[in-house]
Amino acid sequence: MSIKGYILGPEGQLHFRRSDNSEPSDNGLLCFHMSPYSSIIYENLLVEAKSLDKDVTAIDTPGFGNSDRPTSPPSIESYAISMISFIDTFKINKINLMGYHTGSKIALEIAKQIPDRINKIILVSAPIFTDVECAEMKNMYLKKDHLLSSDGSHLTHAWNEAKFWSMEGRTDLQIAKTFHARLINPDISWWGHNAAFNYDSSKTLTEINCPILILNPEDDLHEQTKRAKNLLNNPQSKILDLKSWSHGFLDIETEKTAEIIFSFLYES
Repeated sequence: MSIKGYILGPEGQLHFRRSDNSEPSDNGLLCFHMSPYSSIIYENLLVEAKSLDKDVTAIDTPGFGNSDRPTSPPSIESYAISMISFIDTFKINKINLMGYHTGSKIALEIAKQIPDRINKIILVSAPIFTDVECAEMKNMYLKKDHLLSSDGSHLTHAWNEAKFWSMEGRTDLQIAKTFHARLINPDISWWGHNAAFNYDSSKTLTEINCPILILNPEDDLHEQTKRAKNLLNNPQSKILDLKSWSHGFLDIETEKTAEIIFSFLYES
């Protein structure tokens, strides 16, 4: 089980999970979740990291999980500022970043804002959208009519969506252990997607020079992520296609995921 804690950030309290009870240190890994979940998606990875004696933190972005909600819809830039406050709080000089979907964009923006303090970055998906695709994504993910309903049908909608995108072999129990996170603060649960779809990852990718590993599972962003290949600057950067993997791989393939990310961070 991970160790939980809080710090005070610019938007209020930020909740985080740690692989052990020590303070975060230089050259550790800081992880950001997808929307509309929380750091709980990294829980099994944190347990695995502890067994490997790796320093890993996963943090709830403002308004998600147990972190305080902002007063207005954030941007990826403002999310990044909140996450940098964690790095500053623990006086970390150099750190590695990992992001998942919305979290990937946050990781990129952090590296843009404080490039000299970032060693390496791991991204779970780094989609490059056409204007038409971006409009379609906004239409799909920014609808608010299914976020809360008096008859509880929003619960079925969210559950069916989670089931649909789960990789083969993911059990209902595994889905349920993270499912509740997407139901917290339903009135603002669209804020993460709103920030993500209004952020230009392609421009930021071209400005980052540190090594980047892009994990590309066969999920809803698989094809768009392939386009990021030509935007990577560092010769160590690469895209790794994860055949037959989709949402839930952090739970089903925890050991393999740990091997992939820690090899990239500490052996390459």
